Parts: sequence; C-alpha cells; structure tokens
Amino acid sequence: MWQLQNINSDYSSTVPDVGLLGTFVDNHDNQRFLHIQQDLQLYKNALVYVLMSEGIPIVYYGTEQQFNGGNDPNNREPLWPTNYSQSSEMYQFIAKVVAYRKDAQVWKYSQVQRYADDNFYAFTRGSSFVAMTNGGSNKDHVLVTITYHPYSNGQKLCNLFYPTTDCFTVANDQFDVYLEKGECKIYFPVS
Repeated sequence: MWQLQNINSDYSSTVPDVGLLGTFVDNHDNQRFLHIQQDLQLYKNALVYVLMSEGIPIVYYGTEQQFNGGNDPNNREPLWPTNYSQSSEMYQFIAKVVAYRKDAQVWKYSQVQRYADDNFYAFTRGSSFVAMTNGGSNKDHVLVTITYHPYSNGQKLCNLFYPTTDCFTVANDQFDVYLEKGECKIYFPVS
C-alpha cells in the first residue's frame, strides 16, 4: 500500500492536474487482473481505488462480467455471449460504486491520504472516506484507528455496501475502521 502513497506523491509533484490522468487496472494489451490473481476481494479493492481516486477512471469492458483472459487475444474476449448480464456480482459492485461516485461528485474534491501501512490504505474525497486492503479474502481482518480526518466528533458515517449495519460515530477525534476478509469500504456521512 506504500506504493499507492509514493505514486500519488510523485503525481502531485510532477503533474499539474492529476485529475486528467487515466486510472485503470486492466487493459487490452495485458493479461486481465483475474487471470493473474483470482481473488475477487483484491479486484474490488483495486476497482474502488480506480473509481474513487483522483484521475479519470477507466474500467475495461468485461470487468463487470469477471473476464479473466490471459495473453492476447484471450484478454479480448467477446462480451456478447454474456448477454450483457447486469446481475453478476462485479456488475452490481461497479454499478453501486459508480452511482455513489456520481451522487457524491467526488471529482470536485482532491484526494487526501488519511492512512497508509503495509496492508491498509485510506483516503478522502470530499466527505467520502475510502478504506482498502491488500490482504485479500484469506486475510481475517484489519483494524485501523483513524486520527487524521475531516469529520467532527459526533458525526456518523456508514458503509456504502452495508449502510444499515456498518456505521461508526466519530469520538475523541478518531474512529476505527474494520475490514474483514479483504473487503473495501466507502463511508459517507449520515449526520
């Protein structure tokens, strides 16, 4: 996760407008992520970074169908045999993040790193708090106390993916973020 910190620092010091850079995980010239690494939780973390970080998010077609092609031409599978399914797990995941991204208009806000260590990375864009891990689905849990953030004591934030059951309230100028089995989270203020 330190590499994300270093890349963001390099971009900030060398690129006049980081928001104009394309950000992606997969493309048509390389093996797909799921060909190299089959863990969907790791893929979701990477996609949350692409969709929520500064830059122009690029999601390669077939990502929403969990394509896992290897070397060319296998990384350019045809999409039509999927019947453009909107019920796949990844389609639903990406649709939820994209809808939130639009509602929150994250492109209006700078990305501010809030925490980084070997297994955890967090940043804010406006009032959105994004937490990711590189532990994958085999990692039991990651627990981090966040002390550098823009929220007020008493403010409640909830997880986009489980908004009624995964919430916290900022107290003593801090809050804990708990990631189970490699999940990623996007928290938003509800009070």
